[in-house]
Amino acid sequence: MRFICLIGAVVMLISALLRLTRVDVLLLLVAISMVVLAEVLNRAIEVIVDLVSPDYHPLAKAAKDVGGAGVLVAAIMGSVIALGVFVSADVLKTLQGIPTRPEPHFLHVGLVGIVTIVVAVILGKLWGGHGTLTRGGLVSAHSALAFFCFVSICFLTMDVIVCSLAFALALLVAQSRLDAGIHTFREVVIGVVVALVVGSGLYWLLWMRAGN
Repeated sequence: MRFICLIGAVVMLISALLRLTRVDVLLLLVAISMVVLAEVLNRAIEVIVDLVSPDYHPLAKAAKDVGGAGVLVAAIMGSVIALGVFVSADVLKTLQGIPTRPEPHFLHVGLVGIVTIVVAVILGKLWGGHGTLTRGGLVSAHSALAFFCFVSICFLTMDVIVCSLAFALALLVAQSRLDAGIHTFREVVIGVVVALVVGSGLYWLLWMRAGN
């Protein structure tokens, strides 16, 4: 699951850099979701089989093998979809520096940023060794998403008052995680740093491409 989430984040980042169309991005999201769903269902099958048959049994082995085969099929189909999107004439021209597509839309960049942050949060929970998928963990998801929204607002408008209000709201979200005892100060700071790095990097790339 860690590997799938990491690959999904990389694919979404590449989609922003290559200025893929909305349909292409949706196809990539479907492919990534399909592989994640297959892995989740496979894990559910493994847990149920271990619960029902803790000792070795040929039928238990067959059930796990079938679940693993489902993940393999989903991974192959996801790879085929990704290759079909990336290995196209327009994308190859973009890689050669020939402008064939419009600049990536702000919403596309925002979607890529949110997906990247969610993946970073999930990986933090998995590697951190504590917290659940919806509570706690090495990276504060609420803080990360709040500060990513702050960066997005600052990119959209240079109004000092609007940016200040957005920053204040993001701080309130981060403070609420501390007051509720869900995250430590270190976990909140990690979430803020992830949001600032991802948001600033993506919008800087968008700004650079628009400048060109």
